Amino acid sequence: MENREISSGLGDSREKKSFFSSKKIQGISIIASVLLPMVAAYIVFYTGLGVPSGKVNQGELLQPPINIKELKVSSFGSQVPLLGNDSQKWRYLILDGSDCNEACEKLLYTSRQVHIRLGEKANRVERFLITDESMTHEKQKKLQIDHPRLKVLRLNESSMNTLQALTAHQNIDETRAILIDQDGFAMMVYDNQHSGNQLLKDIKRLLKYSYEK
Repeated sequence: MENREISSGLGDSREKKSFFSSKKIQGISIIASVLLPMVAAYIVFYTGLGVPSGKVNQGELLQPPINIKELKVSSFGSQVPLLGNDSQKWRYLILDGSDCNEACEKLLYTSRQVHIRLGEKANRVERFLITDESMTHEKQKKLQIDHPRLKVLRLNESSMNTLQALTAHQNIDETRAILIDQDGFAMMVYDNQHSGNQLLKDIKRLLKYSYEK
């Protein structure tokens, strides 16, 4: 009788272990089925691995991506972090080395429309205008009325030249939009040759395959 009880107890223990093991495997499988496609898509987008050239991104890739999260720039004599805070959002940096001329305003308009069209995901994206210290206060005030969510940072000549050089691309004009990922890497650039639909296609894909941090 006692041997039967021991045998029964061992059987129950094995069944419980088997049950929990199968549950654990099932849980891991569910998590993997969700995460792996996202990771794969993210890698494909950044590297183009397995996809014909020119079929992945609409903007021009910066290769390798450039970490500007810790980049310090000078604005009116003060050293400040370029990205301003620790907010882990996607960012467009509209880079223009003048008083924001026609090309600059056109790119601001395009990026604003893209931002609006993101709808409920718009809060995951920020827009910055990076220009030099020659911009007048009147022009800055006008731009911030036209673009209420736009952040403006005016840099000295040295900082502007550094940023221009770091993000230069042979196919892109000097006035350009730089796409920065959540970790502070400049990874893609656009100019007025690109349509709003092209910018939107890229950012929607990236938001889809990345987590809100």
